[in-house]
Amino acid sequence: MLLEGDATATRLPKASFDLVHARLVLVNVPHVEAVVREMVRLACPGGAVASHEADYLPHRCDPALRAWDRLFAVFREYSAAGGIDLFVGRRTHRLFREAGLTDIEVIPLIHVYPKGHNRRTIFYQFLENVRDRILEQELIAESEFCELMAELKEHLDKPDTLVVSHLFFQVWGRKP
Repeated sequence: MLLEGDATATRLPKASFDLVHARLVLVNVPHVEAVVREMVRLACPGGAVASHEADYLPHRCDPALRAWDRLFAVFREYSAAGGIDLFVGRRTHRLFREAGLTDIEVIPLIHVYPKGHNRRTIFYQFLENVRDRILEQELIAESEFCELMAELKEHLDKPDTLVVSHLFFQVWGRKP
């Protein structure tokens, strides 16, 4: 069964799940504290709440590229304007604790994306997905955006370019 709804107020019965899990939700929505509180509300006493969240701190390429840096600055500004925290992964343990969970555990994960890896172009794809909204918000001129995207694509096509993923935080805790 798939339900669509507001993650801050699901209207599902309180304490109805042994496990409440979110994957890459908090990094994509505003009001993360309210989402975490709802996750905890849904967990049964003794149940687990878990998440897998991104933190963009290490998301880079090597060799470095000016176009990457400029586009990331624009993406960060776009995200912040929508209430999105691209660095929420590092805060998840604290959000869980503040929402009343105990026995918090954290596992960090990071990946590299060499030539041929299917996630190598994820940053480029994110930018393409929000292109119209970035331009509508006048965060960058269309001509500069197109020029930088072409530079980024060319760089990602080079076999010696390495892309470092976001830092992912797997965090879980127990509801007392």
